[in-house]
Amino acid sequence: MIQKIIIGILAGTLIGMFITSIFMLDETNIVELFLTKITATSIICGIFCGVYAHFSKSKLQVFLISILIGEIVFYSKYLITGHDFDPITMGAFTGAMLGGTFAIIRKLKQSLKVYKRLQKLRKRGFKY
Repeated sequence: MIQKIIIGILAGTLIGMFITSIFMLDETNIVELFLTKITATSIICGIFCGVYAHFSKSKLQVFLISILIGEIVFYSKYLITGHDFDPITMGAFTGAMLGGTFAIIRKLKQSLKVYKRLQKLRKRGFKY
């Protein structure tokens, strides 16, 4: 669970910095991109998506619920701070990126597990 939360924090940080760089037109450094409301909200969204990805078994469900989590988190940020940069669309985009990240990681782990099992069987003399 901790591993998925850390992945969510890192992915949320990168996605938040990417989104912030789109909205900030002037030249900024990395520290300013990191210390914005959008990046902080993306990190919080990454934490919640990581927790949900730990408990869910379906890749599609992780993706769809991550979009919903992103919309809820960004809209609550809008209600708290009044930061009006289209919170629903931004939340859906962030949630989709995070959900896609978790779905890809789960698919890669599953494929690696099947590949390792096949290699063990081949060592024992099994031919496909």
